Amino acid sequence: MQNIKRRTFLAGASASLLGLGLGLNLSEPTLVAAQDAAYAGPFWIFLHASGGWDPQFIFNPTDRVEHNRLYTEVPQVGNIPCAGWEIDPERFGLDPAVDYTGLIYSPRAFLEKAGAKMTVINGIDTTTNNHDSGARVMASGKLTEGYPAFGAMVATAGGSKMPLAFLAGGGYDATMGLVPAVRLSNVGVIQKVGEPNLIDPGRQDTQKYHSDATWQRIRKLQKTRLSRLSKAQHLPALQHTMAGLAAARLTDTELRKLVLPAPVDIPNGLGGLENTMRQAQLAAAAFKNGLAVSAGLSIGGFDTHGDHDQNQPRRIAQLLGAVAFVLDELARNGLEQKTYVVVTSDFGRGPSYNGTGQGSGKDHWPITSVMAFGPKIKGDRAIGTTDDEQRSVGVDPKTLKPAKGGVIINPQHVHLALRQIAGFDDGELARNYPLTGQALPLFG
Repeated sequence: MQNIKRRTFLAGASASLLGLGLGLNLSEPTLVAAQDAAYAGPFWIFLHASGGWDPQFIFNPTDRVEHNRLYTEVPQVGNIPCAGWEIDPERFGLDPAVDYTGLIYSPRAFLEKAGAKMTVINGIDTTTNNHDSGARVMASGKLTEGYPAFGAMVATAGGSKMPLAFLAGGGYDATMGLVPAVRLSNVGVIQKVGEPNLIDPGRQDTQKYHSDATWQRIRKLQKTRLSRLSKAQHLPALQHTMAGLAAARLTDTELRKLVLPAPVDIPNGLGGLENTMRQAQLAAAAFKNGLAVSAGLSIGGFDTHGDHDQNQPRRIAQLLGAVAFVLDELARNGLEQKTYVVVTSDFGRGPSYNGTGQGSGKDHWPITSVMAFGPKIKGDRAIGTTDDEQRSVGVDPKTLKPAKGGVIINPQHVHLALRQIAGFDDGELARNYPLTGQALPLFG
Protein backbone atom coordinates (compact mmCIF):
# COMPACT_ATOMS: atom_id res chain seq x y z
CA MET A 1 0.00 0.00 0.00
CA GLN A 2 1.32 3.40 -0.94
CA ASN A 3 1.64 6.60 1.07
CA ILE A 4 -1.39 8.82 0.90
CA LYS A 5 -1.48 12.55 0.19
CA ARG A 6 -3.09 14.31 3.18
CA ARG A 7 -6.17 16.43 2.59
CA THR A 8 -8.06 18.84 4.81
CA PHE A 9 -10.34 17.06 7.23
CA LEU A 10 -12.91 18.43 9.65
CA ALA A 11 -13.07 15.77 12.29
CA GLY A 12 -16.06 17.09 14.21
CA ALA A 13 -19.35 18.05 12.60
CA SER A 14 -18.68 16.45 9.23
CA ALA A 15 -19.17 12.90 10.53
CA SER A 16 -22.37 13.97 12.28
CA LEU A 17 -23.79 15.37 9.05
CA LEU A 18 -22.79 12.28 7.13
CA GLY A 19 -24.45 10.07 9.73
CA LEU A 20 -21.59 7.61 9.61
CA GLY A 21 -21.58 6.75 13.29
CA LEU A 22 -17.82 7.11 13.73
CA GLY A 23 -18.35 8.68 17.17
CA LEU A 24 -16.01 11.61 16.58
CA ASN A 25 -15.54 14.11 19.42
CA LEU A 26 -17.86 16.98 18.57
CA SER A 27 -17.14 19.18 21.57
CA GLU A 28 -14.69 21.43 19.72
CA PRO A 29 -14.78 20.85 15.95
CA THR A 30 -11.37 21.80 14.61
CA LEU A 31 -10.42 22.34 11.00
CA VAL A 32 -7.28 20.31 10.49
CA ALA A 33 -4.82 21.63 7.96
CA ALA A 34 -3.46 19.61 5.07
CA GLN A 35 -0.39 17.49 5.65
CA ASP A 36 1.49 16.22 2.64
CA ALA A 37 4.20 14.15 4.30
CA ALA A 38 3.11 10.71 5.42
CA TYR A 39 3.47 10.00 9.13
CA ALA A 40 6.00 7.24 9.63
CA GLY A 41 5.88 6.67 13.38
CA PRO A 42 6.32 6.01 16.18
CA PHE A 43 2.88 4.48 16.71
CA TRP A 44 1.12 3.51 19.92
CA ILE A 45 -1.38 0.80 20.88
CA PHE A 46 -3.08 0.76 24.27
CA LEU A 47 -4.83 -2.48 25.14
CA HIS A 48 -7.21 -2.29 28.10
CA ALA A 49 -8.39 -5.32 30.07
CA SER A 50 -11.77 -4.02 31.20
CA GLY A 51 -13.09 -4.95 34.63
CA GLY A 52 -9.94 -5.30 36.71
CA TRP A 53 -7.55 -8.20 36.18
CA ASP A 54 -5.75 -10.27 38.83
CA PRO A 55 -1.98 -9.63 38.60
CA GLN A 56 -1.40 -12.65 40.85
CA PHE A 57 -2.72 -14.81 38.02
CA ILE A 58 -0.35 -13.23 35.48
CA PHE A 59 3.15 -11.84 36.21
CA ASN A 60 2.97 -10.97 39.93
CA PRO A 61 2.43 -14.53 41.18
CA THR A 62 1.96 -15.82 44.71
CA ASP A 63 2.07 -19.26 46.27
CA ARG A 64 -0.11 -18.24 49.22
CA VAL A 65 -3.10 -20.54 49.18
CA GLU A 66 -5.44 -17.94 50.68
CA HIS A 67 -4.68 -15.73 47.66
CA ASN A 68 -4.40 -18.44 45.02
CA ARG A 69 -6.21 -21.74 44.70
CA LEU A 70 -5.45 -22.17 40.99
CA TYR A 71 -1.76 -23.10 40.74
CA THR A 72 0.95 -24.48 42.98
CA GLU A 73 4.18 -23.58 41.17
CA VAL A 74 5.71 -20.22 40.26
CA PRO A 75 7.83 -20.71 37.16
CA GLN A 76 10.19 -18.11 35.78
CA VAL A 77 11.06 -17.46 32.13
CA GLY A 78 14.17 -15.31 31.84
CA ASN A 79 13.89 -12.67 34.54
CA ILE A 80 10.11 -12.67 34.74
CA PRO A 81 8.18 -14.91 37.17
CA CYS A 82 4.63 -15.91 36.31
CA ALA A 83 1.55 -17.72 37.58
CA GLY A 84 1.99 -21.45 36.97
CA TRP A 85 -1.43 -22.37 35.53
CA GLU A 86 -1.79 -23.87 32.06
CA ILE A 87 -4.55 -23.84 29.44
CA ASP A 88 -7.36 -26.16 30.49
CA PRO A 89 -10.25 -25.90 27.97
CA GLU A 90 -12.59 -28.00 30.09
CA ARG A 91 -11.97 -25.92 33.22
CA PHE A 92 -12.35 -22.71 31.22
CA GLY A 93 -15.64 -23.80 29.71
CA LEU A 94 -14.18 -24.22 26.22
CA ASP A 95 -14.43 -27.11 23.78
CA PRO A 96 -11.78 -29.74 24.70
CA ALA A 97 -11.85 -31.04 21.10
CA VAL A 98 -10.61 -27.71 19.69
CA ASP A 99 -6.92 -26.89 19.33
CA TYR A 100 -6.45 -23.41 20.82
CA THR A 101 -2.68 -23.30 20.18
CA GLY A 102 -1.62 -19.85 18.99
CA LEU A 103 -4.93 -18.28 19.98
CA ILE A 104 -4.84 -18.26 23.78
CA TYR A 105 -1.81 -18.42 26.07
CA SER A 106 -0.90 -19.33 29.61
CA PRO A 107 1.44 -16.83 31.32
CA ARG A 108 4.41 -19.18 30.86
CA ALA A 109 3.66 -19.82 27.17
CA PHE A 110 3.32 -16.09 26.58
CA LEU A 111 6.66 -15.37 28.24
CA GLU A 112 8.29 -18.02 26.08
CA LYS A 113 6.91 -16.24 23.03
CA ALA A 114 7.26 -12.56 23.92
CA GLY A 115 8.83 -12.16 27.36
CA ALA A 116 12.17 -11.10 25.88
CA LYS A 117 10.42 -8.00 24.49
CA MET A 118 8.42 -7.08 27.59
CA THR A 119 8.79 -4.92 30.67
CA VAL A 120 6.19 -5.70 33.33
CA ILE A 121 5.67 -3.27 36.21
CA ASN A 122 4.02 -4.73 39.30
CA GLY A 123 2.84 -3.15 42.54
CA ILE A 124 1.35 -0.01 40.92
CA ASP A 125 -0.93 1.73 43.43
CA THR A 126 -3.91 3.31 41.64
CA THR A 127 -5.42 4.49 44.99
CA THR A 128 -8.88 3.54 43.70
CA ASN A 129 -11.12 0.52 43.32
CA ASN A 130 -13.70 2.29 41.14
CA HIS A 131 -13.92 1.12 37.53
CA ASP A 132 -14.25 4.54 35.91
CA SER A 133 -11.53 6.29 37.89
CA GLY A 134 -9.26 3.25 37.63
CA ALA A 135 -9.53 3.14 33.84
CA ARG A 136 -9.02 6.91 33.74
CA VAL A 137 -5.89 7.01 35.89
CA MET A 138 -4.27 4.11 34.04
CA ALA A 139 -4.96 5.75 30.67
CA SER A 140 -4.12 9.36 31.56
CA GLY A 141 -1.94 9.28 34.67
CA LYS A 142 -4.50 11.38 36.56
CA LEU A 143 -7.18 10.10 38.91
CA THR A 144 -9.40 13.17 38.69
CA GLU A 145 -11.34 14.16 35.59
CA GLY A 146 -10.06 16.64 33.03
CA TYR A 147 -7.02 14.87 31.57
CA PRO A 148 -6.97 13.31 28.08
CA ALA A 149 -6.02 9.70 27.48
CA PHE A 150 -2.37 9.22 26.60
CA GLY A 151 -3.45 7.97 23.17
CA ALA A 152 -5.09 11.34 22.48
CA MET A 153 -2.02 13.22 23.70
CA VAL A 154 0.45 11.26 21.60
CA ALA A 155 -1.86 11.60 18.57
CA THR A 156 -1.90 15.35 19.11
CA ALA A 157 1.88 15.49 19.42
CA GLY A 158 2.48 13.18 16.47
CA GLY A 159 -0.12 13.81 13.83
CA SER A 160 -3.50 15.30 14.71
CA LYS A 161 -3.82 16.33 11.05
CA MET A 162 -4.53 12.74 10.04
CA PRO A 163 -8.10 11.53 9.48
CA LEU A 164 -7.82 8.65 11.97
CA ALA A 165 -5.10 10.02 14.26
CA PHE A 166 -6.64 8.53 17.42
CA LEU A 167 -8.55 5.26 17.01
CA ALA A 168 -10.59 4.57 20.13
CA GLY A 169 -11.77 1.02 20.71
CA GLY A 170 -12.55 0.91 24.42
CA GLY A 171 -11.40 1.95 27.84
CA TYR A 172 -10.92 5.60 28.81
CA ASP A 173 -10.62 7.64 25.61
CA ALA A 174 -11.39 11.27 26.57
CA THR A 175 -9.61 13.72 24.26
CA MET A 176 -10.42 17.07 25.93
CA GLY A 177 -10.81 18.50 22.44
CA LEU A 178 -7.18 17.86 21.48
CA VAL A 179 -7.95 15.47 18.62
CA PRO A 180 -11.00 13.59 17.28
CA ALA A 181 -11.58 10.12 18.67
CA VAL A 182 -12.66 7.73 15.91
CA ARG A 183 -14.54 4.80 17.41
CA LEU A 184 -13.43 1.24 16.68
CA SER A 185 -16.55 -0.40 18.09
CA ASN A 186 -17.52 -1.50 14.57
CA VAL A 187 -14.57 -1.95 12.23
CA GLY A 188 -16.89 -2.44 9.27
CA VAL A 189 -18.21 1.10 9.57
CA ILE A 190 -14.85 2.61 8.68
CA GLN A 191 -14.60 0.38 5.62
CA LYS A 192 -18.03 1.59 4.53
CA VAL A 193 -16.86 5.20 4.88
CA GLY A 194 -14.03 4.51 2.46
CA GLU A 195 -16.26 2.67 -0.03
CA PRO A 196 -19.76 4.21 0.29
CA ASN A 197 -20.84 2.82 -3.09
CA LEU A 198 -20.16 -0.81 -2.11
CA ILE A 199 -22.91 -2.82 -0.46
CA ASP A 200 -20.44 -4.85 1.63
CA PRO A 201 -16.85 -3.52 1.46
CA GLY A 202 -15.63 -6.53 3.44
CA ARG A 203 -16.39 -8.92 0.57
CA GLN A 204 -14.42 -9.07 -2.67
CA ASP A 205 -17.49 -10.13 -4.64
CA THR A 206 -19.72 -7.39 -3.27
CA GLN A 207 -22.08 -5.53 -5.57
CA LYS A 208 -22.33 -1.75 -5.98
CA TYR A 209 -25.29 0.48 -5.29
CA HIS A 210 -24.67 2.42 -8.52
CA SER A 211 -22.59 1.97 -11.65
CA ASP A 212 -19.23 3.75 -11.66
CA ALA A 213 -20.51 6.34 -14.13
CA THR A 214 -23.62 7.04 -12.04
CA TRP A 215 -21.58 7.26 -8.87
CA GLN A 216 -19.24 9.83 -10.43
CA ARG A 217 -22.25 11.92 -11.49
CA ILE A 218 -23.64 11.75 -7.95
CA ARG A 219 -20.37 12.94 -6.45
CA LYS A 220 -20.07 15.74 -8.99
CA LEU A 221 -23.62 16.94 -8.25
CA GLN A 222 -22.94 16.75 -4.51
CA LYS A 223 -19.86 18.92 -4.91
CA THR A 224 -21.67 21.46 -7.08
CA ARG A 225 -24.65 21.69 -4.71
CA LEU A 226 -22.47 22.02 -1.60
CA SER A 227 -20.41 24.75 -3.25
CA ARG A 228 -23.57 26.68 -4.16
CA LEU A 229 -25.02 26.37 -0.66
CA SER A 230 -21.74 27.38 0.93
CA LYS A 231 -21.47 30.56 -1.13
CA ALA A 232 -25.02 31.52 -0.15
CA GLN A 233 -24.36 30.93 3.56
CA HIS A 234 -22.95 33.84 5.60
CA LEU A 235 -22.89 32.33 9.09
CA PRO A 236 -19.28 31.32 9.88
CA ALA A 237 -20.31 28.27 11.89
CA LEU A 238 -22.33 26.82 8.99
CA GLN A 239 -19.59 27.67 6.49
CA HIS A 240 -17.17 25.83 8.76
CA THR A 241 -19.44 22.80 8.91
CA MET A 242 -19.97 22.73 5.14
CA ALA A 243 -16.21 22.87 4.60
CA GLY A 244 -15.91 19.87 6.87
CA LEU A 245 -18.51 17.95 4.92
CA ALA A 246 -16.65 18.60 1.67
CA ALA A 247 -13.38 17.56 3.30
CA ALA A 248 -14.88 14.36 4.67
CA ARG A 249 -16.03 13.38 1.19
CA LEU A 250 -12.46 13.77 0.03
CA THR A 251 -11.23 11.69 2.96
CA ASP A 252 -13.10 8.59 1.86
CA THR A 253 -10.56 8.37 -0.99
CA GLU A 254 -7.85 8.00 1.66
CA LEU A 255 -9.81 5.46 3.66
CA ARG A 256 -10.18 3.35 0.53
CA LYS A 257 -6.53 2.43 1.03
CA LEU A 258 -7.36 0.84 4.37
CA VAL A 259 -7.24 -2.78 3.19
CA LEU A 260 -7.81 -5.26 6.01
CA PRO A 261 -6.76 -8.91 5.93
CA ALA A 262 -9.41 -11.57 6.22
CA PRO A 263 -10.77 -12.07 9.77
CA VAL A 264 -9.07 -14.71 11.89
CA ASP A 265 -11.06 -17.93 12.20
CA ILE A 266 -11.95 -17.98 15.89
CA PRO A 267 -13.64 -20.96 17.63
CA ASN A 268 -16.85 -20.44 19.57
CA GLY A 269 -16.37 -19.01 23.03
CA LEU A 270 -13.65 -16.52 22.07
CA GLY A 271 -15.82 -13.71 20.72
CA GLY A 272 -14.11 -11.01 22.77
CA LEU A 273 -10.72 -12.07 21.45
CA GLU A 274 -11.98 -11.99 17.86
CA ASN A 275 -13.20 -8.40 18.22
CA THR A 276 -9.87 -7.28 19.69
CA MET A 277 -7.98 -8.99 16.88
CA ARG A 278 -10.10 -7.17 14.31
CA GLN A 279 -9.39 -3.87 16.05
CA ALA A 280 -5.67 -4.69 15.91
CA GLN A 281 -5.87 -5.40 12.18
CA LEU A 282 -7.46 -2.03 11.55
CA ALA A 283 -4.91 -0.23 13.72
CA ALA A 284 -1.98 -1.86 11.91
CA ALA A 285 -3.49 -1.05 8.50
CA ALA A 286 -4.05 2.57 9.55
CA PHE A 287 -0.48 2.84 10.85
CA LYS A 288 0.97 1.31 7.71
CA ASN A 289 -0.87 3.85 5.54
CA GLY A 290 0.06 6.84 7.68
CA LEU A 291 -3.56 7.43 8.69
CA ALA A 292 -3.23 7.06 12.47
CA VAL A 293 -0.81 7.61 15.35
CA SER A 294 -2.44 5.73 18.21
CA ALA A 295 -5.14 3.17 18.85
CA GLY A 296 -6.98 2.02 21.94
CA LEU A 297 -8.08 -1.63 21.95
CA SER A 298 -10.06 -3.46 24.60
CA ILE A 299 -11.12 -6.86 25.84
CA GLY A 300 -13.60 -7.31 28.69
CA GLY A 301 -14.80 -9.84 31.22
CA PHE A 302 -12.31 -9.36 34.08
CA ASP A 303 -14.78 -8.26 36.79
CA THR A 304 -14.74 -11.69 38.43
CA HIS A 305 -16.61 -11.30 41.71
CA GLY A 306 -17.67 -14.93 41.22
CA ASP A 307 -16.14 -18.05 39.65
CA HIS A 308 -12.76 -16.33 39.78
CA ASP A 309 -10.60 -19.42 39.27
CA GLN A 310 -12.46 -20.30 36.08
CA ASN A 311 -13.29 -16.93 34.55
CA GLN A 312 -10.16 -14.93 35.40
CA PRO A 313 -7.58 -17.28 33.80
CA ARG A 314 -9.93 -17.80 30.84
CA ARG A 315 -9.99 -14.04 30.20
CA ILE A 316 -6.25 -13.70 30.86
CA ALA A 317 -5.56 -16.46 28.32
CA GLN A 318 -7.56 -14.49 25.74
CA LEU A 319 -5.87 -11.23 26.70
CA LEU A 320 -2.42 -12.75 26.26
CA GLY A 321 -3.62 -14.17 22.95
CA ALA A 322 -4.69 -10.68 21.92
CA VAL A 323 -1.30 -9.20 22.88
CA ALA A 324 0.50 -11.95 20.96
CA PHE A 325 -1.72 -11.28 17.94
CA VAL A 326 -1.01 -7.54 18.13
CA LEU A 327 2.74 -8.14 18.20
CA ASP A 328 2.53 -10.59 15.29
CA GLU A 329 0.32 -8.23 13.27
CA LEU A 330 2.76 -5.38 13.78
CA ALA A 331 5.66 -7.59 12.68
CA ARG A 332 3.71 -8.76 9.62
CA ASN A 333 3.22 -5.15 8.57
CA GLY A 334 6.82 -4.10 9.24
CA LEU A 335 5.78 -1.98 12.24
CA GLU A 336 7.30 -3.87 15.17
CA GLN A 337 10.26 -1.49 15.51
CA LYS A 338 8.03 1.56 15.19
CA THR A 339 5.22 0.73 17.60
CA TYR A 340 4.74 0.75 21.36
CA VAL A 341 2.18 -1.52 23.00
CA VAL A 342 0.97 -0.78 26.54
CA VAL A 343 -1.40 -3.16 28.35
CA THR A 344 -3.38 -2.03 31.40
CA SER A 345 -6.52 -2.74 33.43
CA ASP A 346 -8.77 -0.72 35.77
CA PHE A 347 -7.00 -1.97 38.90
CA GLY A 348 -6.27 -5.37 40.45
CA ARG A 349 -8.23 -8.02 42.33
CA GLY A 350 -7.85 -9.62 45.69
CA PRO A 351 -5.89 -10.40 47.62
CA SER A 352 -8.24 -12.90 49.22
CA TYR A 353 -11.30 -14.70 47.93
CA ASN A 354 -14.74 -13.43 48.92
CA GLY A 355 -15.96 -16.91 49.86
CA THR A 356 -14.92 -20.47 50.59
CA GLY A 357 -16.71 -22.35 47.80
CA GLN A 358 -15.49 -23.11 44.30
CA GLY A 359 -17.70 -20.39 42.87
CA SER A 360 -16.22 -17.62 45.01
CA GLY A 361 -14.54 -14.64 43.43
CA LYS A 362 -12.23 -11.75 44.19
CA ASP A 363 -13.24 -8.16 44.68
CA HIS A 364 -11.69 -4.85 43.63
CA TRP A 365 -8.16 -3.99 44.80
CA PRO A 366 -6.14 -0.86 43.97
CA ILE A 367 -2.82 -2.58 43.22
CA THR A 368 -2.24 -3.41 39.57
CA SER A 369 0.39 -4.05 36.89
CA VAL A 370 1.35 -2.80 33.41
CA MET A 371 2.89 -4.64 30.47
CA ALA A 372 4.83 -2.67 27.85
CA PHE A 373 6.63 -3.41 24.57
CA GLY A 374 8.39 -1.20 22.05
CA PRO A 375 11.63 -0.04 20.46
CA LYS A 376 12.82 2.00 23.49
CA ILE A 377 11.50 -0.44 26.09
CA LYS A 378 13.94 -3.00 27.44
CA GLY A 379 12.68 -6.56 27.43
CA ASP A 380 12.84 -9.41 29.93
CA ARG A 381 12.30 -7.06 32.88
CA ALA A 382 10.01 -7.35 35.90
CA ILE A 383 9.92 -4.20 38.05
CA GLY A 384 8.14 -3.76 41.35
CA THR A 385 6.43 -6.27 43.58
CA THR A 386 3.92 -6.70 46.39
CA ASP A 387 4.16 -8.04 49.92
CA ASP A 388 2.34 -10.99 51.47
CA GLU A 389 -0.81 -8.86 51.81
CA GLN A 390 -0.57 -7.77 48.16
CA ARG A 391 0.37 -4.21 49.00
CA SER A 392 2.92 -2.24 47.02
CA VAL A 393 6.57 -2.56 47.98
CA GLY A 394 8.65 0.58 47.46
CA VAL A 395 11.54 0.63 44.97
CA ASP A 396 14.89 2.39 44.90
CA PRO A 397 14.38 5.30 42.45
CA LYS A 398 17.65 4.54 40.65
CA THR A 399 17.96 0.76 40.63
CA LEU A 400 14.20 0.04 40.85
CA LYS A 401 14.95 -2.82 43.22
CA PRO A 402 12.69 -3.33 46.25
CA ALA A 403 13.78 -0.98 49.03
CA LYS A 404 12.46 -0.24 52.51
CA GLY A 405 11.07 3.26 52.45
CA GLY A 406 11.40 3.37 48.66
CA VAL A 407 9.13 5.00 46.12
CA ILE A 408 5.67 3.44 45.73
CA ILE A 409 5.05 3.29 41.98
CA ASN A 410 1.82 4.93 40.89
CA PRO A 411 0.24 5.64 37.48
CA GLN A 412 1.81 9.11 37.32
CA HIS A 413 5.27 7.51 37.41
CA VAL A 414 4.26 5.26 34.52
CA HIS A 415 2.93 8.16 32.46
CA LEU A 416 5.93 10.37 33.15
CA ALA A 417 8.10 7.58 31.73
CA LEU A 418 5.77 7.15 28.72
CA ARG A 419 5.88 10.89 28.05
CA GLN A 420 9.67 10.76 28.02
CA ILE A 421 9.60 8.03 25.39
CA ALA A 422 7.01 9.92 23.34
CA GLY A 423 9.01 13.14 23.55
CA PHE A 424 6.53 15.46 25.24
CA ASP A 425 7.63 15.26 28.87
CA ASP A 426 8.11 19.03 28.61
CA GLY A 427 6.55 21.59 26.31
CA GLU A 428 2.96 22.79 25.92
CA LEU A 429 1.20 19.43 26.33
CA ALA A 430 3.08 18.64 29.52
CA ARG A 431 2.44 22.14 30.91
CA ASN A 432 -1.27 21.97 30.12
CA TYR A 433 -1.59 18.54 31.76
CA PRO A 434 1.12 18.40 34.41
CA LEU A 435 1.98 15.28 36.38
CA THR A 436 3.75 15.26 39.73
CA GLY A 437 6.19 12.76 41.09
CA GLN A 438 9.72 11.64 40.51
CA ALA A 439 10.72 10.46 37.06
CA LEU A 440 11.70 6.78 37.27
CA PRO A 441 13.63 4.79 34.63
CA LEU A 442 10.77 2.32 34.33
CA PHE A 443 11.33 1.40 30.70
CA GLY A 444 15.12 1.39 30.62
